[in-house]
Amino acid sequence: MKKNTLLLIACILVVSLSAATKEIIDVAPGVGTLNAAIKQHGGNKIYRLKNGYNGYYVLNEIINNTGFELTIIGGGTPDAGDLKPTMPPTLQTSGTGGTPFDYMFIAFENLTLRGIYFVNATADGVFNPQFFIRIGGNNVRVVIDDCVLDPAGSPIHSVGQKPKIYLRNSLFNRLTNQTTSVNGPVNFFFANQESGVDTLYVENNTFVGLSTAIFSDGNAPVKSGFTWINHNTFIHHKAQIDWMSNQEKFFFTNNLMYDCHVIPYEKAWVGGWDNYPSGAVSELLWSHPSPKVKDNGVEINFGFDKMTSFVANNIEFKNKAFYDNLDALYTWANQKGAAISMYFQPLVWTPDAPARGIEKTQAMALNPQAGIYNSNAHPNWKAANNKYDVNPTFVDHRIDSLSAILAAWTLPAIKKDYFASHYDGGTAFTQLNWYWDPDKALGQNETWPLFNGTYTNAEALSGGLDGLPIGDLNWFPDKKEIWKNNKAAIDAHILALNTEKINLNSAVPIVHDAEMLVATYPNPIVNEVHFKFKDAIKEKIAIEIVNVMGQVIDVVKVEPGVSQSVYDASRLSPGTYFYTSNMNGRKVTGVLLKR
Repeated sequence: MKKNTLLLIACILVVSLSAATKEIIDVAPGVGTLNAAIKQHGGNKIYRLKNGYNGYYVLNEIINNTGFELTIIGGGTPDAGDLKPTMPPTLQTSGTGGTPFDYMFIAFENLTLRGIYFVNATADGVFNPQFFIRIGGNNVRVVIDDCVLDPAGSPIHSVGQKPKIYLRNSLFNRLTNQTTSVNGPVNFFFANQESGVDTLYVENNTFVGLSTAIFSDGNAPVKSGFTWINHNTFIHHKAQIDWMSNQEKFFFTNNLMYDCHVIPYEKAWVGGWDNYPSGAVSELLWSHPSPKVKDNGVEINFGFDKMTSFVANNIEFKNKAFYDNLDALYTWANQKGAAISMYFQPLVWTPDAPARGIEKTQAMALNPQAGIYNSNAHPNWKAANNKYDVNPTFVDHRIDSLSAILAAWTLPAIKKDYFASHYDGGTAFTQLNWYWDPDKALGQNETWPLFNGTYTNAEALSGGLDGLPIGDLNWFPDKKEIWKNNKAAIDAHILALNTEKINLNSAVPIVHDAEMLVATYPNPIVNEVHFKFKDAIKEKIAIEIVNVMGQVIDVVKVEPGVSQSVYDASRLSPGTYFYTSNMNGRKVTGVLLKR
């Protein structure tokens, strides 16, 4: 999946403008050449890899950026006559006869990866069961943009405090363990027990072949900050989507889930947890609204009433074969005399959520979400327009062929893993390859483009809260263009918890390349925000700070010749704001989030 370099939005931390002043180091293909270049030149540089099939790079050790920020990009000129000049450069963990490193990167400082094809397996197909990136430092920002990871292993493992993670416009294929029904590490695991994730920003990505929980903090007794999961496509996934226990501001919108969470949920899994009652857990997990006694005996109140959760205009579709599996499992268990209490979870428990394998009255009674979403008592908890029976109808029929294999794999896998004492069907099912593998070789990336996520269903094509296709918009370039040109208004619509479909004709358009003119950071804001301009200001300008009511509440004056300005936002109340200005003859507007 080759994607054009995309504009960076105003409501996230953008690094491309600051990177423009850094020296670019062109790295020759080969084994260890990137490692050697980084050792020679150090940080505060951009390392550029050569595009094309000949742009092939192999690590000879883990890349560790202790003490310096690191930026690695594709885009180097491909060789004349290259067989696949549009292919991004490949960076592989190790070559033929090698052993995959536990990680390809250990990030102790900020790390940006853009426009690269990563192969987290050796050239002869030894899969890396560990993580692609380990975040070891605190307050580290990791950006993965316009990349392909195949196989990905588990993409990110963060033991550092308060990471800032931005995943955009990328394809993640073959994540973690695929042989047992629930085993294997989670895909994005934020394991720090002292603090939550500062920012998790996931937009316009496609994930194919996922293992257990996609996003998880291990149900740690911590609270994360800002989570934005918007316009992503998830295909073929074993169990759980977002299992982060406490998130202060959570937005899960316009996502397409196709044959996801195909392993029914076992109610007994939560029997020993103290932050959730057993019996009716949903795909998107948050802790109970009242304080609970944790394992260490400390009662923690995360200020539940001040949290925000917005779950809107998502599609979660399962093919009939998976519901047949659940029926067959109950029939088989009754014949064997095995107790069973498995069910398919909805995204969140609301009155319109489907109950499949669980008695709905019981589920609604046991799950606190049922009395929270869309209630007068909790106006910041909204769920609307989520669909469970809309088949997107993918153009590439190989996706459905793999769904059939996944369905055939799932039922015996559950019987063996959950009911081993009753199961006598052997282990042959573990050899069914239900993941996306067009190359038929784990360690190779011969196929380009790797994947096609376009679909034809009319309801899905206009089902987004913004009226655009649900899922990754990179598969619909013309719609992506509309989205980019109206992003400020679309984001503000979501942040305002507006469940009505937006009318793009009335949306305030932003300049096509506005984000290339100005970057804002940090955003979300804590105390101050930096405006960094692509070009020095030619004449005195005023940046107006506007609230959601359209009122100008402050003005930032910028003198000629200035390339950046700092605004003291400490007096702003938490919420959503806009900035607008005429900058070097161009009108620019964007979104600011105040924490």
